[in-house]
Amino acid sequence: MSQEQEIPHDNQVLFCEPGYRLAAHGRQATEDERLTLLEQIFDPISRQQRAIIQPGWRCLEVGAGRGSMAVWMARQVGATGQVIATDVDTTYLERLTIPNLEVHRHNILSDSLDHLSPGSFDLVCARLLLFWLAGKQEQALNRMVECLKPGGWLIDEDGDWGMVTPVDPAHPHYGLYHRAWKNGDWWTMRGYDPAFGRKLPVLFERCGLVNLRHKASASVVRSDSPWGRWWRQSLEGIRASEQADGSLTEERAKEYNALITPLNDPSCWVMTAPIHACWGQRIS
Repeated sequence: MSQEQEIPHDNQVLFCEPGYRLAAHGRQATEDERLTLLEQIFDPISRQQRAIIQPGWRCLEVGAGRGSMAVWMARQVGATGQVIATDVDTTYLERLTIPNLEVHRHNILSDSLDHLSPGSFDLVCARLLLFWLAGKQEQALNRMVECLKPGGWLIDEDGDWGMVTPVDPAHPHYGLYHRAWKNGDWWTMRGYDPAFGRKLPVLFERCGLVNLRHKASASVVRSDSPWGRWWRQSLEGIRASEQADGSLTEERAKEYNALITPLNDPSCWVMTAPIHACWGQRIS
């Protein structure tokens, strides 16, 4: 696409219900690579956020993905502790064979909590999950709180995904990207909140948690960095999902080209999404 081309305004958007847009079905190899990058980028800081874990604790990870953090937590709680890892798709998790790690196929929004033993966990955590549960995040958090024992901790990490943009106005790709991105409204048009992550402390408080703590971090990276490559693959995965469900209009296809082209140019520097970590404790 040349720099002079315009991004048409998508007046007749084919709206699909928000949901998880990066399922591995039909694109397993690509999703494996994307998840490898995700773990490389986010696992080190997620371990720091979960440093409160003690030997003997019972921990629950919701939306555990491939299980890299669940495996790490199983090591932290030791032989006297236990980790439960849940996901709506346990394909990756079922490969794990660790004595104190148990896997459950489970939807935190709709499935019964009974077989998770509500009120029994010292720690419940999730990462990069709640954003996709548009309009239902507080419901999911309340159900996670139900799983905690008194004194137990809830930890969540999520992003302000609407803030990912090239940072140099002089760069050839800058203008087209921003016209397609619309200050993050690209997400709003798909039913998501582009500034969701910063609202975690408010949601935690509404769910009755106390001793709240919050931390956020972002950086500026080259597009060929691990973060830039992961973000490009994430956009490509969402594009593939829209193609599959019929919502990829010609206008949207042009928008994707405008968003992905800078991520294939190593001369482009990109602001990453601020990732918000929030901690809260259940007292009763």
